[in-house]
Amino acid sequence: MVGRLYGAGFAASTAGLDLRQTKPYPRAMKSRSRGPSKLRAGIVLAVALLPLAVACGGDPPVVAPPKPAPTPTAAPLPTAEPTAAVEAPAPSAEADAGTAPKPKSGRPPILKSDPVEITDTFGSTPAAKLEIGDKEIALLRIPEQALDHATNVTFKLEPKGKSSGAPVGKIYRITMIVPPSGTPAKITTSGEPFELRLPAGNKKDANLAIGEIVTDDKGKEKIVWSVIAPTKIDDATSTAFFELTTLSDNYLHVTAKPVSGPPAEKKP
Repeated sequence: MVGRLYGAGFAASTAGLDLRQTKPYPRAMKSRSRGPSKLRAGIVLAVALLPLAVACGGDPPVVAPPKPAPTPTAAPLPTAEPTAAVEAPAPSAEADAGTAPKPKSGRPPILKSDPVEITDTFGSTPAAKLEIGDKEIALLRIPEQALDHATNVTFKLEPKGKSSGAPVGKIYRITMIVPPSGTPAKITTSGEPFELRLPAGNKKDANLAIGEIVTDDKGKEKIVWSVIAPTKIDDATSTAFFELTTLSDNYLHVTAKPVSGPPAEKKP
C-alpha cells in the first residue's frame, strides 16, 4: 500500500519535469565520481614509486675529484763516471817571475870601446857591448833585461891583477856596483847570461879562470877561483866565448887549467 502511494506520488511529482533538463546532472555526478578515483590512483602510484625513488635516487653519490696527472719530467742524461783528476800545483808568483820571458824593447845596444878601461852606468834596457883593447879585443856583453837596477859597471885591463897559475893572454877585471852603495855587489842576471869574449891565442881548449874577490870574517880580502869551459871557440879569430850568470868583483883570464868549481864553503 505504502509502495503504491510512494510510487504514485513519485510519478506525480516527476510528471511535470522535463527529463531533458536532467541529463547534465548525471554527467556532473559522473565527472565528480571520476575525480576522486583519479586522485586516489595518483596517490597510490606515488606511494608505490616512493621506495623505488628512494632506492634509485637518495643522496647523490660523492664523486672524488680526479687526481692530477703527474708532470712529466725529462729523464736525466747519462753521465760518465767521474774520474780522479790530478791537479797540477799552481805555479808560484816567484816561479812565474823567474821563468816568464821579459819583453824586448827593440832598441839597438849601447856600444862602448876603450883601449884600457870603461866605466859607465847601465840599466835593464837596452843591451850593452863593452870592448877593451887595441889589437886583441876583449868584449863584455850585457843582455837586455839582465840588470834589474841601474848598475855601475867597470870593465878594464888589470896588468897587475891576480891570476890562477900562468894566464893565457891578459888579465881583466869586472866590477859591479849598485848606487848609492860604493861597495861591489854580486849581480845575477835576470835574463840571458852575461857574455865574455877573450882572445884565446892558439889554445884549442882554452878555459876561463874567474877569481871572485871576497872579504872573510876578519875583514881581509881573498880570491876564490873557479874555472869554466867556453861555449865555443872561433878558430878564425882565435876568440873564446864564455857565458856567466853572475858578476861581482872578478879577475878574469884565459887558462889551460881544467874546469873546476869554487871550493865548498866550510860549515860553521
